[in-house]
Amino acid sequence: MRCDAAAERYGLSPRERDVFDLLVRGRSIEYIAQSLTISFNTAKSHIRHIYVKADVHSRQELQELLDREE
Repeated sequence: MRCDAAAERYGLSPRERDVFDLLVRGRSIEYIAQSLTISFNTAKSHIRHIYVKADVHSRQELQELLDREE
């Protein structure tokens, strides 16, 4: 799956991978936090780390990055 390959390529931690999977499915930060039983701020922190590791600045850029990898 492209998400798994991208997560591996960008060196995401196991928890970042969980967040990443939900993020690229279009889930909100609130949904991600509730689904993974983490705080809103922790979810935001994981998303920031994902963006830094993937060298993107938005959810749209992240999705475009994945689309190019297909």
